[in-house]
Formats: sequence, C-alpha cells, structure tokens
Amino acid sequence: MWSLTGLSALIVLATTIVPAEAVGASTPSANPYFTDQVTVATNPATYGQAPVFMPDGLVVYGKDFGHGAGTQIYTSDQNGLDLRCLTCELPAPNNVPAIRPQGDWILFHSWIGHKLTLGSPGYGGLGSALWVMRPNGSDVHQLTELQTGFGADESFDDYHAYWSPDGNEVVWTHLDWNFVNGHGSGKWEVDVANFTVSPAGVPSLTDVRVVRPPNGSWYETQWWAPNGSGFLYTQTSGTAMDTELFFCLLIPNGCIVRQLTDSASWNEQALFTPDMKDVIFMSSRDHPDFLNTFVQLTKDANIPTNYDYLLALEIFELAYEQPVAQESTDLYELNLATGAIRRLITDGDDGWVTPETSWDPTTGQLVWTEIRFPPGIRVPVPLNPVQQLQSEAQLIEHPPLNDISLNTSNLLQLTLPLQYRTRVMTFGPG
Repeated sequence: MWSLTGLSALIVLATTIVPAEAVGASTPSANPYFTDQVTVATNPATYGQAPVFMPDGLVVYGKDFGHGAGTQIYTSDQNGLDLRCLTCELPAPNNVPAIRPQGDWILFHSWIGHKLTLGSPGYGGLGSALWVMRPNGSDVHQLTELQTGFGADESFDDYHAYWSPDGNEVVWTHLDWNFVNGHGSGKWEVDVANFTVSPAGVPSLTDVRVVRPPNGSWYETQWWAPNGSGFLYTQTSGTAMDTELFFCLLIPNGCIVRQLTDSASWNEQALFTPDMKDVIFMSSRDHPDFLNTFVQLTKDANIPTNYDYLLALEIFELAYEQPVAQESTDLYELNLATGAIRRLITDGDDGWVTPETSWDPTTGQLVWTEIRFPPGIRVPVPLNPVQQLQSEAQLIEHPPLNDISLNTSNLLQLTLPLQYRTRVMTFGPG
C-alpha cells in the first residue's frame, strides 16, 4: 500500500522537504532540534554497528564477540547485560537487524545458502538476502532471493533494509550481478514491498516494485520519514562516487525526488528528527582525506556515475577499510526549512567513523557505535611525521586492548585491530 498519492503527496513534499520560503511561508516555524543544546557521551556498553531498539528499550545489534560464533545478532539491555544471541544456531554471518515497529518481527541480513559473497550482509557487497525472525530468534524465514537452481540465487545483494513506520512495507537496496541465468546489469536499484503474514503465520514480501531505477548510480537506502510518506537514501549524483542525500516521496509509479545535500564528500546514514523538521546525517565534508580528494577529482574530470559499478567497492575499501589517509566522518543536522546545516560532533577529528544511527524510543536519544583504527595504526593526511611516530610509540607502549576487537565481517576480512565505542546524543539541557 502506498503511503500517499496525488495531491496529498505534493502537499507533504511542499511542507516537509521544500524550503519554507518556496511555499510562501514568511518565517520558519520554531525548530527545537536545530536550536537545542547537544550533549554527547560514551555509553558504558559498546554495542555492535547499527544498533536498533525494541519498543521496550532492549537493544538489538550484530556483533562478533570473538568467541567463535562469528557475527551474529544479539539483544541486551542498554548496559550490555542480559545478552542473548538470536541467530547463533544459524551459520554466520548474520547482521544489521531492523525492528518492525510493532515489535513482533526482526528483519536481518544473512549470507545463508550463498557461496558467492563479498563485503558484509546488510552493508553492501554480494550474497546478502533479507530474512525475518521473531524477537526470541524463532520462526526464521527468508524473504528475498528465493530462486532455485545454479546461479539463480547468486550474484545478488539486498542490503540496508528498513521498515516503514506502520510496519507494512520494507525498503531496501538491491544489486544484481547475475549473468549466469538472469539479466544482471551490475547496477543498483531501490525496491519497496509489502510485508504480509499468511493465515498460517508465514511472512513474505509481496508487490515488490522498483522505486529508484538501475540507472548506473550507486544507492543506499536509509530511514523512513516518521509519517511514512517516503524514505531517505544516498545516491551518487552527477559524477562518479559523489554520494549525496535524497528524499523519495513515494507515489504509485515511484518517487518524487528531492536532493538534500551537495558536497563533494561522503553523505549518508541519514534519519529524520521525530518532528520531521530536520535530517541528521553522516558526512566526511570536513575531512579532506582520500575519498573527498577522489570525489573532487571525478567532478573536475566529469566522470559519470556509469562507472560506479567498477568503483564503488574499491573506493569504499580505500576510503574506510585501510588506515592510510582513511576517511573520517561526523554527524550534521540539516534544517529542511532553511537549508542551514550545523555540525553536531567533532569525533572525526580524532579519526572516528560514524556509521548508522538510530533513535532510542524510551529515552529520545540518538545512539550509534563509531569505529576507528587506533592512533598509531591510522596514518592521517597531511602527514605529521613527529606526531605519527609519537602515536605509534604510544600504541606500542600502551595498547588499548580493552576496547580493540578484530573486524571479521567487512569488505576485506581485515585482521587489523579496530576500536569501537557507542555514543549517545541528547538534545536539550544535559
């Protein structure tokens, strides 16, 4: 079921995405999220990347605890206690859970049954399909890539899936490289489908439709608007690997598209503030390392997005998966009425990469788990030889073993140590 159609869709687009002055408003309405004081603290417990929250406040996340189970999906309380593995009876890796708003199903991404895999399930690559299970780990069902026969269920990837606010639809990014017996183009598209449960209790995705076409651009889907009118997504725009944020206002035949950012940098991991007046997103715009330099070069050379299928994995790998000139990111807030942007954190100045964020419904706080190569391993640019040598000596003398873990599920299956920490942002008086 489409969220909005016709005139009502255009009204929502005008009032929530188009700047206020474009629809005749003399002054923007009060915007507490954009003007509130922001306080950021490190959470006592470190969740995995992309933590999400059950309606009762339990945290759900994928993580490799290094005990031999691989990357699996866990629940815990917000102090990291009462830890329970939901997928440890399934072959690893299983990752990137998404909670249905009703709290009755958990969608997750898995490589189960696939031989051709790359990257990490849920984050992009090859071999990831969408699955669901009950909150206690029971009643596991596969939702996508259900074909049978040699090659029919290989060379696909379904990732970054999100439930609509009413729990009746799912959006995700789909990549099709299947040249064996399919019609793979090596291009990305954005799909939306209805989530249904049969009288016998079997869940499935029905009425699958392509809402953003496989046009050569790289896509990554993000969170829905709180009113269900559409969703945020990242798309390479104009030139190769220039990743910008967009909003898709759903209509029966696809999207009414609104571009939200225009910066030669990596812009993604976006979600609305609960009042829908702002969009909070991750960007590398203030850190001119490898990625930003590369994107500016593609803009100067006018290299089209048709080359993204050759570049996306390699550029992401060089920008984030190795420590030399590695990109770092921060969180920013875009005021949709005025177009103003404010920087919310400066963790990127210390080499941190901020990935997916989510709202904690019980506290109203924004939560994420950020990642970095430790100082001494990471080599920032421009290079400061003295500072680099001091960092390496400090790492050797005092290795931070208490918060280093091995990254075992991303693109290159790296064995370099990574640091993780979970951060909590509070709007309003601290």
